[in-house]
Amino acid sequence: MATETIYITGTAMWAKLFERNRDRGSYHEDTDGITCVDLILEKEELDKLKASGSQLKPRVTDEGLVIKFKRPWVHSSISEFGGMAQVVDKDGNDWDDSVSIGNGSILEVAVDVYDTQKGKGTRLTGVKVLEHVEFEGDGEPYQPRLPL
Repeated sequence: MATETIYITGTAMWAKLFERNRDRGSYHEDTDGITCVDLILEKEELDKLKASGSQLKPRVTDEGLVIKFKRPWVHSSISEFGGMAQVVDKDGNDWDDSVSIGNGSILEVAVDVYDTQKGKGTRLTGVKVLEHVEFEGDGEPYQPRLPL
């Protein structure tokens, strides 16, 4: 299985990169959740991702072209492919996982692009925080409104 690591830089939205804030939605029950980040990408960065053969497709939003990079908390067959991706600051020092990464932070993500039976898979392996924006929120997890 050939694997290539590529580095993509973009603006973070909805960074859920730590055990305490991983996405544990019902659609991720089989992996005990995922760590993930949505990145707003410039065209050049999206072109790098496409050139790697990655099958990830951007969403078009008011902010721009967005790709969700993710990693399962528990991988179905290879334990080192699950869990938290390494997160570091701009100098390569381990990030304090009690400090959330807010929308608007500039990140460089390392992603592995690898062969699967269905084409190229993509897995988040690392995050470097180049410019940190403090998380602004009340600390309470998001709860969707229920219809009345």
